[in-house]
Amino acid sequence: MHPASKPIVSSGNRRRALISAALTTLAQISKIGVGFAFIKLVAVYLGAEGMGQLGHFMSVVTILSLLAGGGIVNGLIKYVAQYKGKPRQFVNMIAVSKAYSLIFCILFCFFGCVFSRYISEYIFKTPEYYWIVVFLSVAQFGFAFTNLVTGISNGLRDTKTYAKIQIVGNILVLPVSWILIQGFHFIGAALSMVFFFSLYSIPAMYFYRKSIFSKLLIGFRYEKEGFKRLLVFTLMALVGAVSVPLVEIVIREQLIEHVGFVAAGIWQASIKLSSAYMGFFTIFLAVYFMPMVSEKNKVSEITPLVFKFMKMVMAIFVLGGSIFFLFRSYIIPLLLSAEFIDLEALIKYQLLADLFRVTTYVVSFVVVAKAALKIYLFSELSQGLVFCGLSLAFLKSGLGVEGVFIANLLMNMLYFFVSIVGFMIYRRRSK
Repeated sequence: MHPASKPIVSSGNRRRALISAALTTLAQISKIGVGFAFIKLVAVYLGAEGMGQLGHFMSVVTILSLLAGGGIVNGLIKYVAQYKGKPRQFVNMIAVSKAYSLIFCILFCFFGCVFSRYISEYIFKTPEYYWIVVFLSVAQFGFAFTNLVTGISNGLRDTKTYAKIQIVGNILVLPVSWILIQGFHFIGAALSMVFFFSLYSIPAMYFYRKSIFSKLLIGFRYEKEGFKRLLVFTLMALVGAVSVPLVEIVIREQLIEHVGFVAAGIWQASIKLSSAYMGFFTIFLAVYFMPMVSEKNKVSEITPLVFKFMKMVMAIFVLGGSIFFLFRSYIIPLLLSAEFIDLEALIKYQLLADLFRVTTYVVSFVVVAKAALKIYLFSELSQGLVFCGLSLAFLKSGLGVEGVFIANLLMNMLYFFVSIVGFMIYRRRSK
């Protein structure tokens, strides 16, 4: 990570470009592999019912991974890409980001420790696991540090550093999760969820110590304007956390009430499978697409990139999704266990929903890159409300867990069409 580093594409060094691409691909494959392996471990040792019981905690950890340090990863990518040729502004932005992240970490830790018993009561249905909540509250400092390092490296288009952090972190995560889940079952799975995100801070610290930022001794700086700019990305991350993980908690609670823990576990398994393979696309777009968009100011330059990446992600997903669907009777028991056989009849809804969602991601990354707060807030909140409303309506009508899958598909279809229309309006007005 060096502020003076140039994009790999413009360096003319084909060998370095190939190495960087290979490392990024390996990082994405390893992250997807670890995600699938973790789901497999939980499915085998806890079953569908245990998966359902662990669901709330999985959502809470996901929320913290998004919000740790203020949830400013995308802001870092944007401003690092923007200021990398202006040393004074660049260093100042890093110092402000560090101070901003630290404040949020302290607040989250205080809140988590003070209300640990109440949080444990809600997510575990017992206060006795309060110590796991306290452990998570402390571990999120590591989440935030990793977010800072990866945000800066992505903004600098230093994909090699980002890839290496992911690869090493994934190598560390899997054996730790295996030992904990095998030895302690439910508690081990809950602790593994925390380690799933916190262990990345070890390679992140290594690369930070090797970077110029460690030698520059950049401190912490409060700056009103800088905090206001970062607050935009915090609000975006907060809405993202509310619109997906928090909505999942509400729907899962209703699933448990109307159908039971097994049905909640089937749906939770589908969510985790989806997040594992969708992680490939979010990483790909964050590393390659978002820095490109951040550097463009004219809509005439952004539009070709949007359509190019849309076609690319759709083609990749259709190929992979078709293979998954055709061999679902073999893949689902292999990735999970025979206990999740009911998912075979439901996975078509999830795959179709994810096809629309992955295409919409491209437009969403443009919105984030340009810090279009109002558009982002409206779109994220509206899709969360639509999904929640449809799911609850279908559950009450007796459709059971299938109703939740159908609601997810309808919401993603609607979000896709609204995003495309919105982008076309933005394009026309900009002209």
